[in-house]
Amino acid sequence: MLFLKTDRLQLTNLRRGDTAALVAIRQNPDCARYQRWSDTTPDAIDAYIARHTLDQFLSRAEEQHYALRTPDGTLAGELSYFDNPKDCCITLGITVAPAYQRQGYAHEMLSAVVEAARARHPQLEIVALIDRENEPSLRLFQKLGFTEECYADSIGSYIYVIPAAQ
Repeated sequence: MLFLKTDRLQLTNLRRGDTAALVAIRQNPDCARYQRWSDTTPDAIDAYIARHTLDQFLSRAEEQHYALRTPDGTLAGELSYFDNPKDCCITLGITVAPAYQRQGYAHEMLSAVVEAARARHPQLEIVALIDRENEPSLRLFQKLGFTEECYADSIGSYIYVIPAAQ
């Protein structure tokens, strides 16, 4: 299902045919450096995709994962979306395939995701957890309007936030 469309990307459900491309992304050292994936084997990725093929964007399901695709359907990355009712926030994460990094793709899709999330759930903060050494992501989320709330030693990440609408 197509949830969002930008000039160069589409946000869709993950598909069973995405396994090889997602394994390549997750096993790439540049992509894995700041992530905490526990198992990047094809079987684990297959199971992960199977759990998330029917996710509904902006629903209140606690854990959601989506594909970032080019208009021809090529997997360009993935978006993680966590609805945290206890903390009254949505936590976003993004991974972009190496061929699409440093070209504005993450900014383009996250801008659309933040706009859609803010419109649907204005009462929720939008949060990103960013590894202290991930300078490109720190700059990206600042450019998107997130502000640093704190550094959490317990998770080894900066917490960046867009406050709930007033």
